[in-house]
Amino acid sequence: TLSNALKFNQTSHAYLFSGPRGTGKTSIAKIFAKAINCFQEENETYNHCDVLHTLKSSDMSDIIELDAASNNGVDEIRDIRDKVKFMPSLGKYKVYIIDEVHMLTTGAFNALLKTLEEPPQHVIFILATTEIYKIPQTILSRCQRFDFTLIAKDKIAKKIKDICKKENINITSDAISAIASLGGGSVRDSISLLDQVRAFAANEITETIVYQVTGAVSNKDLENVLNAIINKETSNALDMIKTQLNQGKEVTRILADLTNALSLILKEKATNKKGSYQDIAEYIPYEKLYHFLDVINDLSYDIKYTTQKETYLELAVVKMIEHQAIRSVDIESEIQQLRYEIEQLKQSKQVETQTKSENVESSNHQIQPPQQDREALVTVSDVEHILYASDKNKKERLLSAWHKLEHYDEPGKEFSAHLLFEGSLEAVTETHMLLVYDDLNTALKMYEEDIKKDVLDILNAKSNVIENYYAIIKNDWLAMKAEYVTLWKQGHKTPKLTSRDLQLYKTEKQVKTDEALDLAKEYFGDKAVKKGK
Repeated sequence: TLSNALKFNQTSHAYLFSGPRGTGKTSIAKIFAKAINCFQEENETYNHCDVLHTLKSSDMSDIIELDAASNNGVDEIRDIRDKVKFMPSLGKYKVYIIDEVHMLTTGAFNALLKTLEEPPQHVIFILATTEIYKIPQTILSRCQRFDFTLIAKDKIAKKIKDICKKENINITSDAISAIASLGGGSVRDSISLLDQVRAFAANEITETIVYQVTGAVSNKDLENVLNAIINKETSNALDMIKTQLNQGKEVTRILADLTNALSLILKEKATNKKGSYQDIAEYIPYEKLYHFLDVINDLSYDIKYTTQKETYLELAVVKMIEHQAIRSVDIESEIQQLRYEIEQLKQSKQVETQTKSENVESSNHQIQPPQQDREALVTVSDVEHILYASDKNKKERLLSAWHKLEHYDEPGKEFSAHLLFEGSLEAVTETHMLLVYDDLNTALKMYEEDIKKDVLDILNAKSNVIENYYAIIKNDWLAMKAEYVTLWKQGHKTPKLTSRDLQLYKTEKQVKTDEALDLAKEYFGDKAVKKGK
């Protein structure tokens, strides 16, 4: 907007720049003041202008800066009002930059208002403030307002990296990220922090040094404290808090960092996105997170009225671990776990009963390996990959609309929709899903090309939900699921299932079709051949 105002010579007599500190309000005001006095045309660069050379060499008398924090009285504004009638000495405009304009008194605002109502043509005012709500409405209505926002963390990190490169500062990427985060979206604060850390560090600037200088708690230390609290390691948690206090960390800063960490965990858990605290977000229940935040919020209020802040912080840690609300959450979690184990026992019993009914040779029945001479439609490895990357939220969304398949009425796809509805959706990833059927014939039917094409069209009618699916029979699924849960409880994060015969193989017709497609691709290329056409 400001560039176009210069280009088309449509400048206003008064501008108001508002926003948080360190977002470039005063810097933009100075740049705009210089550019507005430069006699270049057609939006060219201002490198050859006589006015600009004067501006670069010394302070120009036509650009006047006033700090309203220390010059906030009526007399200072009246002095400006008396001087605005004089023409600029060199440039086209006299530009008054009033920083922290919200600090002006009521009388000063009233004195400024008269000049803003009837400004001379050669005068432009640029007002800057961090507290826009303190500016009278009469002033706001006479200015063009521009709101400055906090700068994104990645942009600040890029700026810090560029500065370090130009100044030959040896700094790690983790330290740059920490400075960008602690800067709070303010470029000025981030650069000031970089100067402070640079003066402290002897050689390389590391993340540890950044947190040491600022008094903030590192993500790793916060994660260790929260893990100790969650695992009810009271002594360990108190020792870690004591260590932070002995390092000179303030109680208020520790509370602020804990609050920020818990909010990030809550966001990661709610959005199912991986972040700095993904390990904690995976297993901590929402109830505990809410309880922790309540305790910290109460403590933040209580420590305002006590001199024993460290003691209050230690009591809050104990309260997070031993409070009755946490005990209730833990009991509920144990009940849910018992229910889950009972359900697993029921399913295991069902598998055992079905195995006996099918005349298995002995109670210690050996799992049959896959048939090596036939091409499998699905393997245990395929099932493993789906279980590893399973998305519970996506599964719930699909199941919420699953009932619509029962009465699906698009011509030509009713039978495919019915087959899909008969299946049990057990797991979903970003690209694949796993369906379970009671009998072998229905599962085989789901692999037929025309059925698969219809099913994928139905699922992806509105958006790209999945790229492919696997169908297996119920007996195999229950056995693999029971084995997977057992291995998971034993501490295996990616359980390796026993290879078994899933009884689903390509028919002779499907094999010949694939051979024909491979031959066509060899002659005409992948793009020219579309499977299923």
